[in-house]
Amino acid sequence: MKGWGFEYYKFDGELYLPLYSPDVDQTKIFDKSIDPLVAYRNRLKLIRNVIGPETFVEGCVAGSPLNGIGFFNSVFNGADMYNSWKGCYAVFSSINANVFLNHIVTYVMPGEGIDVSPLMSAEEAMQKMTPRAIEVVRSREDPFTGFGTTMAEARTLVSHVSLSGVAYPLTSIMPGLPEERVKLLKMTMPTLPILPVDLYGRGSDLEWTTFKEYTTDTYIHNYPEILDLKVNAKSGIYDVAAFTNWRSEPVSKEISFSDKLGLDTGTPFVVFDFWNQKPLGVYIDKMEIDIDPHDTRVMLIHPLQGHPQLIGNSRHISGVQSILDLKWDGSAGILSGTSETVKNDLYSLFVYIPEGTVLNKLSALTGDDNKVNVNSELDGNMLKVSFQGQQEPVKWQIGFSGKPGTQKP
Repeated sequence: MKGWGFEYYKFDGELYLPLYSPDVDQTKIFDKSIDPLVAYRNRLKLIRNVIGPETFVEGCVAGSPLNGIGFFNSVFNGADMYNSWKGCYAVFSSINANVFLNHIVTYVMPGEGIDVSPLMSAEEAMQKMTPRAIEVVRSREDPFTGFGTTMAEARTLVSHVSLSGVAYPLTSIMPGLPEERVKLLKMTMPTLPILPVDLYGRGSDLEWTTFKEYTTDTYIHNYPEILDLKVNAKSGIYDVAAFTNWRSEPVSKEISFSDKLGLDTGTPFVVFDFWNQKPLGVYIDKMEIDIDPHDTRVMLIHPLQGHPQLIGNSRHISGVQSILDLKWDGSAGILSGTSETVKNDLYSLFVYIPEGTVLNKLSALTGDDNKVNVNSELDGNMLKVSFQGQQEPVKWQIGFSGKPGTQKP
């Protein structure tokens, strides 16, 4: 198989070898002196030696991948999911239980494919889905209501996958996805090299006790209501905080920056609403947000710097992807940077402008100094700068005049 050019392998059912080893008939083992777990790792070592270090190997261990560490690139460590909101809980359980290992000893593969397709009724499913797919969902959900997710549920799926840095397990049938769902994927890919700071698995039941007794409203598996990604990159030093409502009713929450996010008290922060692509304003110590059922609000929270500052872009949920360089020249009043964009996709930068500051210059060039047409929109303190994505990185400059005043929260 190595000679045939395969670059990706998945080994399914790996948990059974070490799990069942105590029950093996030792008299039937060729080498009776060797520990079965040692034999298991010797097997993985042989496979790795044959296929080489560049080949990607995923182990399906349905739990913590301790026995395969050092040989697996990724591990599928959860239950099989299926195409509904309740069926997606296997993905959240996998992330919840083992993300503390991600990017440290292995990549966590939290499910064998998330599906962000729109809702499909049971009647539509009967016409479009395979009998096997219908049988699987019907056996787990009573009553059987159909397939797919709401837009809010799809946002929660891609937000938790992207901000935890796990391997992106996509299974949607791409030609059938509407553009708004494809956009969710574009804005959360690729997976970034995120290191978990919370180094503890929170535990999570992979199976529902009974499918009729529990619903997604009565049992949420201890899933976190806040994910907080601490960013220190070319795009700046800031937080990307995701707030999830696991219930089927809207909720309003007051978020303490110090208690929930570990941010300094008394410091003003400018908050950018990523999914709605707009600023929410300047806050000190706390903010209030409304969250729709099963939705996730994602906020980029930047310390206020007292001069024009980049607070978000349309390319990626983290604000990191695409920003190759960023600097503020106070003496010249110029905010400049270099962005790696997707060719022909509209790309937008969002800049917060303090009171008393005026935009006076705007330009964008490719690496060979070809001019890129730029559009700008000014709404209060928010400047939106947009241009079409290019094959090469784009160098942009935004010039300002005036003297920034004190911004009140």
